[in-house]
Amino acid sequence: MKKLLCFIVIFSLVFLTSYQVKAERDGLSMISWEVHLTPKQEQLDIDFIVKNNGNQDVTLEFPTSQYYDYSIYDVNNKEVFRFSKGRYFLQAFQYIRIPKGEKKVWKGSWKYTSNNTKFKEGLFVLKAIFMPSKINGESLGKRFVASEEFSIPLFKDLNIQRNNHVWSINGTVKNTLNGYFYTVENGHNLLVEKTPLSISNGEFTATIPVKDGTYILTIFNKEGQPVFVTNIE
Repeated sequence: MKKLLCFIVIFSLVFLTSYQVKAERDGLSMISWEVHLTPKQEQLDIDFIVKNNGNQDVTLEFPTSQYYDYSIYDVNNKEVFRFSKGRYFLQAFQYIRIPKGEKKVWKGSWKYTSNNTKFKEGLFVLKAIFMPSKINGESLGKRFVASEEFSIPLFKDLNIQRNNHVWSINGTVKNTLNGYFYTVENGHNLLVEKTPLSISNGEFTATIPVKDGTYILTIFNKEGQPVFVTNIE
């Protein structure tokens, strides 16, 4: 019985070690795929990010010049936009090398339109697929998929009221905005430094002490990118 148990333990260790070595060789355990969205007034800014989290360089092979694809779905899970639709890509192998600990970023945008239709409001989901066929010369057996939710517009029913020397700003949001913050400036000086945006039950509020004059309210996402700018006067 002891010999049998020892054999099982040794076999398990050998199997797990060989699987780990293969995963590290073909890069599966080293690569991560992310998408960061920044909804703005006129368009959605998109960052497609592939990271090499391993301790060695990786080489990604693509059968065409298309590195990724993405679709946008409405609340009924209906596809309203696909990036690759109507596009043509170079039919030749492409290679991208990512050193260990580094990342590759592609930037894109969607102007809230599809088939000559302008989307003015709603809740949507973007799903992005990373499309390498090989990593470090090994064929892939998995897909890299990332998704994130966003709303149009980002802020709705914005209301700004002044009471003596205090501005009260409130409005509604369709999705959670964790990590968002705002600043206030007058074009020359920063009057209110980075302050977390208070959101509860789909409503956001901000109370800003100011004096007479015109001010600029800027709201940033968690990556520190401005997503909303308005004047206060």
